[in-house]
Amino acid sequence: MKLFTKEFKKIVVEDYPFLCVIDQRSENEHICLKIYPSNTKTSYFLILFSWKINWATNLCQPMVCAKLIHYAISSGWDYKSERAVLKLQDGDILIDRLGLDELIR
Repeated sequence: MKLFTKEFKKIVVEDYPFLCVIDQRSENEHICLKIYPSNTKTSYFLILFSWKINWATNLCQPMVCAKLIHYAISSGWDYKSERAVLKLQDGDILIDRLGLDELIR
């Protein structure tokens, strides 16, 4: 049985450390994934997912987090700058676009 909690994952992408915070607490309207670069807490990439995608993919897998970080960087997120914020309200579109549901769970 999967517990719906807030999880923290440290991951290195392109030789740079990131912290992924996956908030899957049941009282939230959406699953919230927030990615911080290691150098600052004022810069982040925020993605909101609907609860229905929770059955299609496991957001806590490092490969999923890495793909999302690559997507944010290619979308213009300058993670090395202070107060660089990128928000995506409908993260569900990334499931098919990035093939997140096909990654090993």
